[in-house]
Amino acid sequence: MNPNLIEIAPGGRPPKQKQKEEIPDIEPWDSKILLSPTYEDISLEKLNMDKITIYVEHPEPLEPPAEPAPPPPQPLKLTKKEQKKLRTQRRLAKEKDRQEMIRQGLLEPPKPKVKMSNLMKVLGAEATQDPTRMEMEIRTAAAEREQAHVDRNIARKLTPSERREKKERKLFDDPNTLGCIVCVYRIRDLSHPQTRFKVDVNAQENRLTGAAVITDGISVVVVEGGKKSIKRYNKLMLNRIDWAAAVGGEDDADEEPDKPVNSCVLVWQGSVVKPTFPRFGVHQCRSEAAAKKVFADAKVPHYWDLAVNFSEDSS
Repeated sequence: MNPNLIEIAPGGRPPKQKQKEEIPDIEPWDSKILLSPTYEDISLEKLNMDKITIYVEHPEPLEPPAEPAPPPPQPLKLTKKEQKKLRTQRRLAKEKDRQEMIRQGLLEPPKPKVKMSNLMKVLGAEATQDPTRMEMEIRTAAAEREQAHVDRNIARKLTPSERREKKERKLFDDPNTLGCIVCVYRIRDLSHPQTRFKVDVNAQENRLTGAAVITDGISVVVVEGGKKSIKRYNKLMLNRIDWAAAVGGEDDADEEPDKPVNSCVLVWQGSVVKPTFPRFGVHQCRSEAAAKKVFADAKVPHYWDLAVNFSEDSS
């Protein structure tokens, strides 16, 4: 009988199943506090409050598996005079190496830079044999050197797109900034169209995202962006704009003489992982509930609560 024709039972050997641990009636860390052995009846009277203290138990510190590497040596800070001296020494050593390579025939010696002022000193008696020809050669060589200098400058010159990218890096890029910086401003009155235009346009020009929510009693401006952009926008909001003069109109001042002076304060500034708003927009709301909904839709209603509950006396 051929053993390969014997049928094998389907499924084979059943896999081993890991036995599950039984769920205890009460966790060991709760057994010291609870007087009863179950969680069914929990109240302050049935808690061992003596076990609850103001102290925090910290785990025992463990020694690292290996000794930490020694810190690298700090670079020596040189003065301006020492930096100039080192630069001179490097240039002299480089020029000495070049002269040595010319002496060995590895490099072609440079042509003498003859000018009209040093003509007799460089050429000597040769300049008196045919002065007209020598003058033409000298002027031609000087023009070639000048043109080569201009060509090198043109080759190093940035294209319009490269110049634009360099300017953008200078204005917006900051490698030391991690995440996104958020600023929340509280303004008493943002109804003036000129001030509203400055707030909106400067945020867009600085590539900031956020929202400006305007109501009758309070206005809240939230901006998100990089460190450099936030710094420029802070100067605009806190220094450049005259908020006392930026009110809705002259009639408002006549009707309400006891109205407080218009002002702008920085409620909060901090860092978040990523921006919340896709772009910057201005929202005119009729009620505070509608204004708070703008931030609630962006999942940051606490920005509105911070501005509303902010007190200048506490700051």
